[in-house]
Amino acid sequence: MNNKKRLRIGFLLVLVIALGTNCIAWASEEESFGPQTTGGEPLWRLLSASDAVNSNLSRIEMALVDASLALSKTGIEGPAARAVLSNLTKADASVIDCITIDDKGTVCEVEPMSFESVKGANLKGQQHVNDTINTRLYSGFHFINAVEELQAIDSEMPVFDRNGTFIGTVSLMFNSSQFFGSVLKAFQPAGNSNIWVSKADDATILFDTDPTQALFNRSSSLYQDYPELLRLFDRMSMQRTGYEAYEFLDESHAETIKKGCYWNTIPNRGTQMRLVLTLEL
Repeated sequence: MNNKKRLRIGFLLVLVIALGTNCIAWASEEESFGPQTTGGEPLWRLLSASDAVNSNLSRIEMALVDASLALSKTGIEGPAARAVLSNLTKADASVIDCITIDDKGTVCEVEPMSFESVKGANLKGQQHVNDTINTRLYSGFHFINAVEELQAIDSEMPVFDRNGTFIGTVSLMFNSSQFFGSVLKAFQPAGNSNIWVSKADDATILFDTDPTQALFNRSSSLYQDYPELLRLFDRMSMQRTGYEAYEFLDESHAETIKKGCYWNTIPNRGTQMRLVLTLEL
């Protein structure tokens, strides 16, 4: 058995223990659903999906590191900086745009050219941009309302010149639904079971196999008639891992069915996100 497989098996055991520990108080209410009644395949599917998400986010982080190092030589303005940004847009098919921001929060360069209108905008009002400028530290991934007039995930990497002086940041923004949809496609179960992604705090749906639910959150009217689902959202906001059964619509929205789900946390310094595996019961 190779080391990678040992690590994954070990992580699966930790996940099962964590699920059981976090949810012991709920066991009497949900005896028909939980780690004790679910086979290993669904949990392995969730683990594999978590691995894939983490790996792809790490790949984007490394692309940002490479761009930051290149910009330390070229500077954050001019044709050479634009060439670095152009290369950064190839980091993932879900990339919307890549920009450089100076130490005052002003956009210096942007790629692709279709977003040229944001050049010159000051983004210091965005919390994650302001934090990166103030701390000179990598920000993680943040779900934001962007100046490009869309909602997406953005990440800021500080840039220093050759003397080690902070000169600004480099940013990569991507479509969350497109990113997670591509990464999770290979791990999706069949039928009315699926893997989806939400923000922890307000349950904003960052990806779902049902596209009509994209960007819905806990307060959306679709969810208000399902108190078990609202309780699930509340638990997911407080607990990094867990499981629970609930009632909600099937994939066609034709009838209400019983579902059970497991959730795990996507490691991130920015917006807290939950990766959720829902199973039809």
